[in-house]
Amino acid sequence: MTMSSSTSTPFPTIPSFIVSTILAFVPTVMAGGSTAPSSIPQVDFGKMGTVGLGGSFSGLDWYSSDSPFASSSSSSSSSTQSFSSKGDTLFYRTEDGIFRALGNTNDGGIINSLCWSSSPDSSNGNGTLFIGGTFTSLSGVSANNVGTFSLSTNTFSALSSGLSGNVNTLYCDDDHSEIWFGGEFNAPTGQGGNLALWSTSSSAWTEPSFGGLNGVVQSITPSSDKKSLYFGGDFTTTYLSTSSLNSTSRTNITSQPNAPVNTTTVGQSGYLTPLTISASASDSAQYQIQAGPSSSLNQDGQNYGDTNGLLCPGTSTWLAQENTISNVNLVGDEYLPATGVRMVNGHEDGRSTTYFCFTSLPDYQELNMTYTDPKTGKNETCTDHCPLSTDSSIAAQDFIFTQGTHNLTGFEIQLKQWTGDGAALSSVSLLTDGAYSSATGAGASSTCSSGKNSTVQSVGDWSTKTAATDSATESYLSSSVSTRDPTDAQVTFYPYVGSAGQYDIYVFIPGCKNIGDCDGRTSVDIEVFPLQGGLGWTSTISEQVDYDTNTLVYSGPVDATTDAFTPTLSLALAANPAAPARGNNYVVVADRIQLVLTGITDSTGSIVSTSSSSSNGTSTVGNPITNTTSNSTYNVAYGVFEYARPSNSSLNAATSSLTNDTETALTRLGFGLDAALNASGSAASSWVVNTIVAANDTVFVGGDFSASNNYTNVISIDTSSGQASALASQGLSGVVNTAAVVGGYVFFGGDFTSTASSGGVALNYIARYDPSSKAWAALGGGVDGYVTDLLASTVSTNELIVMGNFSHIVSSNGTSTGTGGYAVYDVSTSEWINTGIVFGNVSAGAVPSSSSGVSSESFFAGKVYGTAGNSVGGVATLSTNDDGDAVISSLNGVNFGTSGSAPVSSSSPSSRRRTSIVARASHSYTRSWLARYTDAIVERAHTVLSSRVTPPTIPSQTSQAPAVLAGAFWTNSSASGKPTITILGGNFTSSSSDVQGLAFYNEKDGGLTGPSTALEGVVKTLNVIGNNVYIGGEALNVQNVGSGLMVYDLKAGNWVTGGMASLNPPSGSDNVTVNAIRTRGNTNTVVVAGNFGTAGSLGCAAVCLWDSKDAQWSTPGSGLSGGEVRAVDFAGDSSDTLVAAGSFALSPGDVAYVASYSFTNSSWTPLGTLPGPALAIAVDDKNSSNIFAAGYSTSDGSSYLQQWNGATWTAQSESLAPGSLVSQLAFVPMKSEHEPQGSIESDRMLMVSGDLYLENSGNVTSALYDGSTFYPYLVGTSSSGDLGSGSSLFWSESDFSFRVRHYLARGLVVLVAIAIATGLILLLVLIVLLLTFCFRRRERKEQNIYNDQKEVGSDGDVDSTHQNVFNNVQAALEASLIGGGLAGASTAAATNKHNRVSDPSSYNSGAYPIGSDAEEYPQDEDEELEEDGRETTMRYDFDGPDLQEGELPMKAGQRVIIVDDEQSTEWWFVRDPLTGREGVVPATYGE
Repeated sequence: MTMSSSTSTPFPTIPSFIVSTILAFVPTVMAGGSTAPSSIPQVDFGKMGTVGLGGSFSGLDWYSSDSPFASSSSSSSSSTQSFSSKGDTLFYRTEDGIFRALGNTNDGGIINSLCWSSSPDSSNGNGTLFIGGTFTSLSGVSANNVGTFSLSTNTFSALSSGLSGNVNTLYCDDDHSEIWFGGEFNAPTGQGGNLALWSTSSSAWTEPSFGGLNGVVQSITPSSDKKSLYFGGDFTTTYLSTSSLNSTSRTNITSQPNAPVNTTTVGQSGYLTPLTISASASDSAQYQIQAGPSSSLNQDGQNYGDTNGLLCPGTSTWLAQENTISNVNLVGDEYLPATGVRMVNGHEDGRSTTYFCFTSLPDYQELNMTYTDPKTGKNETCTDHCPLSTDSSIAAQDFIFTQGTHNLTGFEIQLKQWTGDGAALSSVSLLTDGAYSSATGAGASSTCSSGKNSTVQSVGDWSTKTAATDSATESYLSSSVSTRDPTDAQVTFYPYVGSAGQYDIYVFIPGCKNIGDCDGRTSVDIEVFPLQGGLGWTSTISEQVDYDTNTLVYSGPVDATTDAFTPTLSLALAANPAAPARGNNYVVVADRIQLVLTGITDSTGSIVSTSSSSSNGTSTVGNPITNTTSNSTYNVAYGVFEYARPSNSSLNAATSSLTNDTETALTRLGFGLDAALNASGSAASSWVVNTIVAANDTVFVGGDFSASNNYTNVISIDTSSGQASALASQGLSGVVNTAAVVGGYVFFGGDFTSTASSGGVALNYIARYDPSSKAWAALGGGVDGYVTDLLASTVSTNELIVMGNFSHIVSSNGTSTGTGGYAVYDVSTSEWINTGIVFGNVSAGAVPSSSSGVSSESFFAGKVYGTAGNSVGGVATLSTNDDGDAVISSLNGVNFGTSGSAPVSSSSPSSRRRTSIVARASHSYTRSWLARYTDAIVERAHTVLSSRVTPPTIPSQTSQAPAVLAGAFWTNSSASGKPTITILGGNFTSSSSDVQGLAFYNEKDGGLTGPSTALEGVVKTLNVIGNNVYIGGEALNVQNVGSGLMVYDLKAGNWVTGGMASLNPPSGSDNVTVNAIRTRGNTNTVVVAGNFGTAGSLGCAAVCLWDSKDAQWSTPGSGLSGGEVRAVDFAGDSSDTLVAAGSFALSPGDVAYVASYSFTNSSWTPLGTLPGPALAIAVDDKNSSNIFAAGYSTSDGSSYLQQWNGATWTAQSESLAPGSLVSQLAFVPMKSEHEPQGSIESDRMLMVSGDLYLENSGNVTSALYDGSTFYPYLVGTSSSGDLGSGSSLFWSESDFSFRVRHYLARGLVVLVAIAIATGLILLLVLIVLLLTFCFRRRERKEQNIYNDQKEVGSDGDVDSTHQNVFNNVQAALEASLIGGGLAGASTAAATNKHNRVSDPSSYNSGAYPIGSDAEEYPQDEDEELEEDGRETTMRYDFDGPDLQEGELPMKAGQRVIIVDDEQSTEWWFVRDPLTGREGVVPATYGE
């Protein structure tokens, strides 16, 4: 590599502060990072272009004495704690964003909850952390499940003898000097359980006034006014009820059959509501009842032929004509849902019916029915001869349709056999699934004197309309409401419910396509009041349906209709209606509702499913029943409890029934949850309330619970009105673990990915709910794992702290950033904040009050292995800010998975924390992989070069994934904006597994892409040549392409096949390893080094030369005899010397660890004697007398760093301790000069990267060396919390200056900017004056303004071509200023310039063929140079009377030779090859 001062140019350079100002407006691709502290040397990465550092790490920080890997002698605290891999760790985040461990639990211990309390002891002014969970000790202090940490003394303490079981939640109530603990344990004092109360004033356990709770407690939170405490969990509380109901209480339902006494039922048919048909319906032609032939018998004024009596049970008896089979027909226009029929036999004048059959209309299907034999009590079935008992003591007999509910428009009952003179029938009633109500009042209503009718009321302008179906018509209500001024449009249904029970309530919505009103359809609010004294249940449903739809709006308990109460359902235009498809009116429709009985509740509270109503067998539940009355004496609330202060009650909430005067709105919500729990069946086992949070007067409850199609996992209640409401889209699709209020929004976290209803908002484990608009919103793209805790920050009122079992946050555009189980979201900007990374899961957190002395710090606990201030995921960018300070940043959207691209091998070492091969009591640092091979190395150790011996084998290392081991840059000049592509290679796969080993990062779009066909193996080196990238590594293979050394065409986006003979393994090996690919200066020679034997049939072990233009391999001189070359560099101004490092044998057989190769005389020369194989090499600014090498000793495995002065090696600082592994050496420029030490100049330092241990500093990833002293610089952390290793520092500028730049202070920059602005204004004024002067001068003088200029002839009497073009350009420019102008100047200004700039990489520019057929890869025309210029073709005419002297007239399509294009970016000095004439033309007119 070449690093030298840049040469001067004839044009002035742009001042650096102007460049900084311009770049400030250019969007960066790097995520915000951290600035290097002043305590470490400052590297000026800005000189190196774009800089990246790759390695095996997930986080990267600047070194400090507080680093978790720092040695105890360098640490700022002798008692520094570390993160635990075996138990939970308590830690905190400092004001500057650094995480620090405070202590650990015992192995396997868990911390579930934290809270911060201001201590009453003035000596503990920073307060106390209270800790709850499942553990037996805290940092060695015995503590059973609870403990404290003093923020003043930094010590742990136990709370008395602790608690007997798991602690789930804590609440610090400083106003009352109390600490509340909730979980699953016995009370430390008193008779309660699962709750404990610690008094901070007396430092002792006290008993809560209400004793405790009878189940697990998961949440303890205060009300908005802090006058009450809310408890949530898996428990129940019982409240005494009174004989008179009021709005503050409800009665647990007990189902009672509504069938007449002594009715023979089938299953639970006695609880079904009869669907009676109005006698007046016949008058309105909605239904027609006909029976006949009728008897003419008329006794005592009784008309036995009146058919209307058949519709009203108990009013009269109909007699058929004597000795004649007769029919009873009901015919209508609308469908009725029926599940069976209730028959009341006639007993008149000795007549009764004994057999009948039932035929449905309009399908004329004779239905099979199930009934109970009154004599045997067994269920039987019948079709054409169904028996009807003639026992007058049986009030009625139920027949249930065996195949279930049947929709019919009518029926025909044929009375086939009878007793006496003819058939008789008292009444017939259709049975529904539960209850039914029509918006038009048609069908399912009755005017019978019993009053058991469903009714309906409407508000607003509604009209009755009819929709036609295949076999019937459907009546419904419709209302058109203006979108500009919507008015109330509401229909309230009052269905008659015969029996209390568990019901599903459906709203029928007629399809808009059949009706033709799709354009105006919108959404409606549904509110159900199912229980007397209970809460309303609200939801919003869409009426924008194409076809008839039944929508379930409620599932749960419903009370029976009584004189005092009727269940109601209201349908109204939604508060926030969906926009109509077109037009200015909402269209609201109301058709009917149906209640389907799903279960009955017996007197013990048990729910019995109604599925047995149509079953066959020997069930005896159909025996005649007698109505009874049973009133409940208590109410049960599930999952929630409110403790209101002050409370005069001394009853134990866990063991006693509380008085109903202690009920609150939250209690009544608990009643509803208990009722839904009872109706949930087997799902009840998982029910729990995990979180309760108050937002003003509304309390939000979250957990694992649901009422089908009503609310799911979250519900709210208005404490002022007692109104309970399901949240939008019926809640969330999974368990809710936590909630917090920030910025007026309510945030929920848990294990969910969307809202509960289909088509809702996509939410990944965290969601925002707006109580005002009742709408859900995502937090960017959420996180990638479940959330366990949420906290409102006290540092900023707009920050939400998120904790849980996730590893990445996701932005709204889908890119993800590694954070571990901790993240912060800014509510005001709706953006995630860069907070570094935590390796592990965070389970709990606490924030001190804003008035405390530690208000800027936050405290957390969880299974955390380590932390880092910068999340970088295997690759970091190193840059320099405007102040000249180094900055660590990450590439946005670059996230690798935990698996690598290396081939799976059973012998591969497992990744684990390692200890040094040299015992050190002061610090337990990590050891390198070399220690595993020490014994083998010692056996073949040698201290001097031996003749014809086998070089020591360098052990192969697999870097722990994800690891970036190489990087390069390529500018896609053919793409819009010419984006720079960062190429990454290593041992990694992307989080989506579509990228492995090789990845491309676009600075414009962000995110990773991979090659067209995936690459297998580990990439160790990259080299960009033109549009191709050469790729080397270990076990590389691309299916159907090749293996070993690979080439990828970046522009075409495909692998290059053929044209290059493959590298072959050395003798005795099956693998090819390529460690380095470097281009020699500005030549076509590419050096490929590694561990291989031949290239095709050409012998070139370990080092081979590739000609990128002629596409052929060659051996460097006599070549090497074998071994492995790990790294190469160049020396000499023309890179005429190659320096190779590794463990290899020269052609005579001598073993060398570093050797040089002269391209001039094609000879190899070993460079002195080293202790063992060299793993890294660096030449200081191409100085062959100042070379640094790093490696390890073959005698004891210790590491070394030595310097070559041209004659001998000299060992450097001994601070590099045994166990260190150096992967790379690179010289970097410094921000300021330092005192020169040894052979390293004052403007640079040697950056040493790898897995290092420095004496008196500890473990580091990278260190700086000034020639005498090591300075710890960068510390990487792996995903397991271990030290991360550095592999490759790569940069975009191949030639940069080490000369120290001086930065102005910001104040001076502002002053200079003001001065420049003033100067620009003055310059504009001077230009105007100059133009005026030139114009007047032209008017006065007729002679040519250039006749003083020396005429240029063909004899070439000018000093140089540069002077010629300068004079011509100057003349043309002056002529244009005084009015002559330039033909097509505006066109030239608007046309993109063609800049011939060399490739900024350190490799030879230009795309050269890699195969034998060069014509397959033609060079660009603009690269074909002639001896005296470059040929191009004119694109436009450049001619006319306005041409000035020195300008060369040309025609479009004419060929010209460009003689000089360097003196001006706007004008070219060209020659006409036909005439030999020379002159200037606009640069934009040529191709």
